[in-house]
Amino acid sequence: MIWNKHGLIERETLEGFSHASHPTAVHISENRYLLAYCGRNQEQHSHIFLRTFLIIDGKIVLNDDTTLALSPGLPGSFDSHGVLSCNFVYDGPKLYLYYCGWLNIAGGMWHCDTGRATINFDTLTAEREFFGPILGRRADIPFFAVATTVIKEESRWLAWYNRGLCWKKDQGKWEAVYGIHFACSNDGVNWDCGKELVIPFKDQYEHSFGRPTVINFLNYYLMWFSARGAANDPLYKIGFAVSPDGQNWSRLDDLSGITPSNAGWDDQSVCYPFVFEYKNVFYMLFNGNQYGLTGFGYATMEKSALKTLLEQNLSEFRAQ
Repeated sequence: MIWNKHGLIERETLEGFSHASHPTAVHISENRYLLAYCGRNQEQHSHIFLRTFLIIDGKIVLNDDTTLALSPGLPGSFDSHGVLSCNFVYDGPKLYLYYCGWLNIAGGMWHCDTGRATINFDTLTAEREFFGPILGRRADIPFFAVATTVIKEESRWLAWYNRGLCWKKDQGKWEAVYGIHFACSNDGVNWDCGKELVIPFKDQYEHSFGRPTVINFLNYYLMWFSARGAANDPLYKIGFAVSPDGQNWSRLDDLSGITPSNAGWDDQSVCYPFVFEYKNVFYMLFNGNQYGLTGFGYATMEKSALKTLLEQNLSEFRAQ
């Protein structure tokens, strides 16, 4: 399984902002999609931008102007130092954007919890549904909780969220250790959170996971995610996992199908994937070097190629 890369889509946001990170998209109509991604101001505070794109002859073509949709929240709030786009979810006629709210604390540490906003299609803007997090720190989650990907299946909402496990000091700097967990909900706001990691750490050095993306295909849940730290490698790489139920996963990173390029904007790192399907082709939006400073691009894979891979390995998946 190999993803075919098609280069950069976006390198810059509006004037005064750097980065174009955490891309996510949702289908609007025909070949038109709504796109969200993040840029940082001079204080390195992340903001969320919206624009649309078209898929024409298998290629992503940006459409409309970029709009600043969501800025950091009120001073002292959970998202006062930045907002990061996670993913869109339709609930009837309403479209929600789940996002990560960022709050810096003493010693170079931080909190990041989950917010939810409603999307206005006419103005390409987002409005907070709540000023506090809908998933975050609580009695059994002392550090942070970010619902990095959410799916609505009939009346059930599923989320795969990053839970902070601890902070460790490395060469004088605090480093967060966090991993992917599972949660479910009846309304998309109040969550029953699993306590165990659903994707195991690869070794004693791996310490953090970037935004995973989850799809349901051939009655399996498939996840692409970015992880760093394994074998003392500080740069994100994209891994892959398969699950029959969304909770019990087999980690199969060798099948992720995407690695850094030999040169260019993603020659050191690939991270923050988002996968969607259009007309029997899967598209992956992803970031490259420096957490999105070099922009984001996309890759494609035929639906038939993924189907063949799974069919050839179903017995292996079941055995695990």
